[in-house]
Amino acid sequence: MNLVSTMVGLSIMGAAAPSVVQMTLAPLEAQKRSQSFTQAEALAVTFAGKAEANQSLPDIPSGCSITDPIDSVYRIDCNAGAGKYRSKASRSFRIATEIDDGGSGGRSFLFETPRKYSGHQCPQNDRWGVYGTNTKTTACKPQDLWNKKNYLASDPSSWLYDANNHNGWGNHPDY
Repeated sequence: MNLVSTMVGLSIMGAAAPSVVQMTLAPLEAQKRSQSFTQAEALAVTFAGKAEANQSLPDIPSGCSITDPIDSVYRIDCNAGAGKYRSKASRSFRIATEIDDGGSGGRSFLFETPRKYSGHQCPQNDRWGVYGTNTKTTACKPQDLWNKKNYLASDPSSWLYDANNHNGWGNHPDY
């Protein structure tokens, strides 16, 4: 009986061996891809940080390329690794001396943009919270910023502070 069990076990293991080998190698391959991505990302982030800090383009690292600026925003793409382990990372950055508007598109606003919002909507009599509702640490959410639909339907020329790209909703089409 032991001989039969041994033979059955070996034949099952022989049939399953390719799957077992693949399961064994998968973490090693993921680690190699992760290392390549980490290297590419480190190059891109370092370059973008230097460019913004120095307000000029530093030397482009090996394995990286820069796109022509669109609205004074550059993008660096960096590659690292080889073959199926090759990874790419991209970062965007601005050089403020090329457009000296603080990112506002040349607009000026009556009030400074709040740093932190509470979970409360601004009241009808103070739609942006700038006339007594907001505190030094938190601000109510204006009705124009309560959801993405209101944000896109709002008129940036009537905003009392810069709310462009609020909540990561992208640049307002009329900004």
